[in-house]
Amino acid sequence: MRKGSDICGEAADILRDKLVSLITNSRSGYTFDELREILENEGIYIDGLCLRKILSDLLRKDLIKKCLSEEKHNKFVFKITC
Repeated sequence: MRKGSDICGEAADILRDKLVSLITNSRSGYTFDELREILENEGIYIDGLCLRKILSDLLRKDLIKKCLSEEKHNKFVFKITC
């Protein structure tokens, strides 16, 4: 049986790096749906639960922040700093 952090498979490490670079290059941050749409536009299809687990790992490791955005109608966005 796999550990909880390994449930998304080996591609999770690559996706972590990809997500960090996307979020770093964004000034206003991205919502969960925006991140998923960007990945799908690049041909990367990922289960929503897996994406949430990767984002939560990045939040726990303090690599990204989850902030409330007034620009995006009070939705939570993932950013490097709030």
